[in-house]
Amino acid sequence: MTRLFEKLASDQMAIGVWLKGGPSWVSTIARGGFDFVRPDMMFSAMDWRELDHINQAAKVAGLTTWLRVAANPWMAGTDQMQVTVDVARAFSLGVPIVGASIASAAQARVCVEVSKDWHRSGAGEYPDSTSSFTAMNNKASDMAIFVPHIEARSAIDQIDEILEIDGLRIIMLAMTDFSQALGHPFQYEHPEVWKAVDGIVAKARARGIVVAANSGYDFKTPEQIRPRIQRMREHGIGICLMQGADTFLENSAKTLLNDVRKTLA
Repeated sequence: MTRLFEKLASDQMAIGVWLKGGPSWVSTIARGGFDFVRPDMMFSAMDWRELDHINQAAKVAGLTTWLRVAANPWMAGTDQMQVTVDVARAFSLGVPIVGASIASAAQARVCVEVSKDWHRSGAGEYPDSTSSFTAMNNKASDMAIFVPHIEARSAIDQIDEILEIDGLRIIMLAMTDFSQALGHPFQYEHPEVWKAVDGIVAKARARGIVVAANSGYDFKTPEQIRPRIQRMREHGIGICLMQGADTFLENSAKTLLNDVRKTLA
């Protein structure tokens, strides 16, 4: 069991970062104490070979890989099912958690069904008997989880139907576009945004579904990030995505270099 699932099992908040490329980042992320890494194929140049290397490195480091495949919930339409192709491919590589920004309950439903599929040849697993085929169709609950990422207005409007999907275990609120869809762009702490979050958390908890959310780009320093994550936990968020590894480097470097240059001046 990797760190993310250990945290969930002990009712602790799991914390991770997204990654836009570079398997060499994974050991650093693990040593930093994060519980999961989220490779992002939606807005990056990452290819499938690089993803495979990241996932293998995460396994060695004890991190959970949570992939976001490419999708467009704003313009592709609520009935577009092409996303299932990449979701299936990711699960076949042995990625334990695969997410996608979905536009509808219909998309979420078929992706959850894909998570139940037996194909894992990309991970080197092949059925060679009736018993092994049966075992591959009855994967452990932490081996293949699809997570709908909610950030389009159409998905928010269908949230009740999404939460009713059989087999759904985790749902992700992508807070920047989520807040924008609610009419309060970048206002992560707006009362109406919290009201929407609280409503989703209450309904999800009633069904045993964990709610994940990202902390937001507006929180850059430790003094800003700590209370933000504490508030998220108080509102029932069980998994926190603390933005990206490159974002952390950029923000910390800016602060450090400004201090260094002031000293040199």
